[in-house]
Amino acid sequence: MNRIARITVLAVIALLTIAFPRTARAIDWQPISPDDLALKDNPKQPGADAMILYRDVVVNASKANTDGDSFEEYVRIKVFTQAGVSEGHVNIEFVRENETVPYIAGRTIRPDGTIVKFDGQVLETTIEKFSGIKVLAKTFTLPDVQPGSIIEYVYQMQTKPGFVASRSWRVTKSMYTREAHFTYVPYTGYGSGLRPMYSTYLLPADAALKEQINGSYTMAAHDIPGLVEEPLMPPENAFEARVEFYYQGDGPAETDPSDRYWGYYAKKWEGDLDHFIDKKNALNSELAKLVGPADSPEVKLRKIYAGVMQIRNLNMEDYKTAKEHKDENLKENNNVEDVLNRGYGYGYQINYLFIGLARAAGFDATEIHVAPRNQELFLPQRNEVFQLRADIVWVHAGTQDYYLDPASRYFPFGLIPWYETETGGVKADKHAGTIVNTPESPSTDATIIRHADLEVSPDSSISGTLQVDYTGQRAALLREEKRKDDDTGRQKELEDEIRSWLPVGSEFSVTKLSNWDDIDQPVHVEGTLKIPSFATGAAQRLLIPLEIFQMPQSKEFASEKRANAVYFHFPYEETDDIKLRLPAGFKVESLPPARKADLKAVAWEIAAEAQGNTVEVKRHLAVNGVLFGKDDYTTLRKFFGIVKTNDNAQMVLQNATSAKNN
Repeated sequence: MNRIARITVLAVIALLTIAFPRTARAIDWQPISPDDLALKDNPKQPGADAMILYRDVVVNASKANTDGDSFEEYVRIKVFTQAGVSEGHVNIEFVRENETVPYIAGRTIRPDGTIVKFDGQVLETTIEKFSGIKVLAKTFTLPDVQPGSIIEYVYQMQTKPGFVASRSWRVTKSMYTREAHFTYVPYTGYGSGLRPMYSTYLLPADAALKEQINGSYTMAAHDIPGLVEEPLMPPENAFEARVEFYYQGDGPAETDPSDRYWGYYAKKWEGDLDHFIDKKNALNSELAKLVGPADSPEVKLRKIYAGVMQIRNLNMEDYKTAKEHKDENLKENNNVEDVLNRGYGYGYQINYLFIGLARAAGFDATEIHVAPRNQELFLPQRNEVFQLRADIVWVHAGTQDYYLDPASRYFPFGLIPWYETETGGVKADKHAGTIVNTPESPSTDATIIRHADLEVSPDSSISGTLQVDYTGQRAALLREEKRKDDDTGRQKELEDEIRSWLPVGSEFSVTKLSNWDDIDQPVHVEGTLKIPSFATGAAQRLLIPLEIFQMPQSKEFASEKRANAVYFHFPYEETDDIKLRLPAGFKVESLPPARKADLKAVAWEIAAEAQGNTVEVKRHLAVNGVLFGKDDYTTLRKFFGIVKTNDNAQMVLQNATSAKNN
């Protein structure tokens, strides 16, 4: 559980027109080059919809103590196609609790060189939410954007006084960038050894970071390829060129040997942990309530896990203002005794409590700081502590190692969130910074199991009942995502999701939703469905595809070309058992033969069997890997093409009277 927040992407929940000072000063727009105005295409990336001609980013933290630090960006874009016109719609994300956007200015230069100043409305939209912090965006649309136009805008973000933010130069953008300039002026009024630091990632060969005489940093870069967004792509941080600035107090430098660097943090984390759980009487008293002396090691851990899961997790709640916290009289927890007495805590405090109880039970237990792989791919050779944005619990009990995350409220014992599996981290340890890798997640830890009992009507429609079980990662993520919905809202969203698996025009209604609050059980859904005109044919014969559920992989692997590696979030399985009852007067004339394909990393099989007036179709798909190289894309695409073709293979039903006459 990330100590600060977990990210949950939400739908837009607010869209407000606001009075907004678009510009607080005169803007020094760059001159327009006739050659740029006449440009018809990107000569170094032909066929592009748009390209960034020029960017200038200036971050000034020199007056952070009195004014806050500022981030200003100037962007000029050339639009080539109708699709590129969408670049005229701009979103500027900011965190309201720490930042404001003092001004925005923009303009459009038409293909004939005339200029249209932006004088429209700026909207404020809630597009994301951190557990505890709202993320908003200023959105606006530049006027009269058309192919051949040049658009440009400038904006500033300002933090609150006394707050020095970590800032990034995001060199890679969604479009090709011809030229970009960056300036960073650090805050130097720090004390107690606090000092500005930076890390560079995948910078172009010509992008040299330079420290100036006045203490500022500058950099220029040219001809930067755009980020190609594709389905199933790795986290952007894994291949995004950037420079990150931050401030560090006492501690090792990035240039130190890695064992010294990580060893320092391992000891620091262990010290913080020891200090927080140093309440033996409170821990022993709580442990006596949870476990019995005859319990096996795993039973003890399970009981401790269930006990700490009852603690109110403040990270799983909506953001509350300081006034709301005051009204509720929420106080800061200084140790595990506070957590136990008050019944609430943040995610890392709940994990600390589990470790304290596990140690009180005689087990070797500590925390592991990991790089959540939905955001980072851990590179231990890079002495960069900010890679490790999440923490989990490690326990050795009996002869087994356990990796747990009690702070992840909807994940049962033995299951950690997918982004904490198969990743690297550092174990909190008094003696050394041990680099560890968390276990892989087997495909059986994330399954969708579907049982359908259906009847084929003479009018070619199919109707009946469907049962769906979500297990493991699937169930936990579903519970976490829908935790704020009531039963009606959950049913509606599940109906929409299951309907998306079916052919267009299908109907599905939930009749039962069970096990929602029991995280050790699958989420179980029952409902009725109807698929109109699923069968095809004439009065004598009906042709019906074997599989009624549509493959999401058809969209994920639709493109013939691939720019990025393929990145499944987690291994998973799909299991279908479909019973089709034939219409009166019909019998099976032929069934497709059983098929299967097994590449080890991905495997699939399907078979149909007729028994009386019923055809039973069984299908199983397993994806056993997570990361596949770009060169593997063609093989994966071919595999899923074979799956789709054979899923759509048709059984033939013949009218019994017609068959007799023949």
